[in-house]
Order: sequence, then C-alpha cells, then structure tokens
Amino acid sequence: MIRAVLFDYDGVLVDSMPYHVAAWMEVMARYDVAISAEEIYLEEGSRTEDVAAELLRRRDRDITAALLEEIVAAKRDQYLANNQTRLVEGARELLEDLKHRGYRLGLVTGSIRAQVEPLLGEEVRNLFDCVITSEDVERGKPDPEPFHRAAQRLNVSAEECLVIENAPLGIRAALAAGMWVVAVLATLPAHLLREAHQVVPDLTELHRRLPQILVISDHAPQPQRRPQERAKVETDTELDYND
Repeated sequence: MIRAVLFDYDGVLVDSMPYHVAAWMEVMARYDVAISAEEIYLEEGSRTEDVAAELLRRRDRDITAALLEEIVAAKRDQYLANNQTRLVEGARELLEDLKHRGYRLGLVTGSIRAQVEPLLGEEVRNLFDCVITSEDVERGKPDPEPFHRAAQRLNVSAEECLVIENAPLGIRAALAAGMWVVAVLATLPAHLLREAHQVVPDLTELHRRLPQILVISDHAPQPQRRPQERAKVETDTELDYND
C-alpha cells in the first residue's frame, strides 16, 4: 500500500528547467562549449557537477576537479541571478490534498538546498516531511540512493512509495529503488519517459487520476527493478499524446 509520495523538484513542481537550460548555455559558452537544450533536459535530476562532467566528457575535454568546481559555481550563480521560477499549475492543490489524505510527502532533487527551499516558500516547504537534495547523498540520480534515503527519512519501505518524475534519470533511479513511478510530460515527450509505469500530461491530470493511480500501484507487484528495464506505459486514449 502506498504511504508516501516522492516528488522531483525541477520540471515537476516548479517551471525551473528553462532557466537551468539558459544558465547552462551561458556558462558553457564561456568555455567554448555549445550545448543543446535537450542535452540538459535529458540530464535533469543529476547533480550539477555530474552534468558538467558529462558535458565535457562528450566533447573530449580535459576534466579536473578545479574546472568542475568553477563551472558548478558559475552555473549556480547564473541560475539564481536570472530565474523567475514559479510553482507549476496544480502543484499546491495536489500537495495539500495528499497531505490531507494522510500521505507522507518527500522532495527528492539533484539541486542544492539553497536553490530549492527559498523558491518553494515556507508554506509549501512545510507540506513536505523530508527534503533530499544533492548535499544529502553521495551518489545522485540515476543511482537509487536519493530515493532510498527519502524512504528511510519517512520510515516507509520502497514498495510503499509513489514517485513523480519528469526525466529518464529520475525514473531509472526510482525504478532501481523498487518504487512505482508516474512521469509528467513537463519537459520531454512521452517516448523518452516510457520506462515509467504511467505517464500523465501534467499535475492537474495527475490529481484527477490520483485515486485510480493509487489503486493500480497498491495492487501491482513491486519487484526490484534494474534501471535498464522498461515498464509498460499506460496507453489508453487519454494518454495517447503526440511526441
């Protein structure tokens, strides 16, 4: 039975990804590295230092600890200076309803705490029973550690957790943790999120379907999943979206 719902932050609860993309493009251009928006969307959920290392690795650039530290600091400064992040439509209503129903709520993000809590605001932040950021783990998504740590903080088993994600790395991390995953079409098309158990267009639709989703997840077997395994995506007419 589902007892806890774990949310990703960027792209799920807040519309922050365009500002992350802009910050990455600006900072990497300083190092003569041209990147695409999709590269960043596909890496969403990873820690900033891991994203920087991957972007450099793909271009056969030399990677040093000092260089990564410099890029990470510049990207975070650029993001904080220029973002106008807001809660996604339907986010607060969904969180308040889940809280009212007695579910434990967790926030699991690859961002740092300084980028998360001030933007959420105290009232929304207080709806969460735990917040797991990149500073709380040794290995970020797609490793399952962030989700395992959230379950431990909430005193629930992996099988009792429903995860709301929007990117492949987060989906794989949650599956590897043995959790039920619903993907939201916030930043990427459905075919890139097909590893999730179910896909919904947005949080408003997730809220509407919540009773159905909870029944399905409560009664489905929950084996330990390997990140490369693909789960079946719901394909009824309401979820048959164009990529």
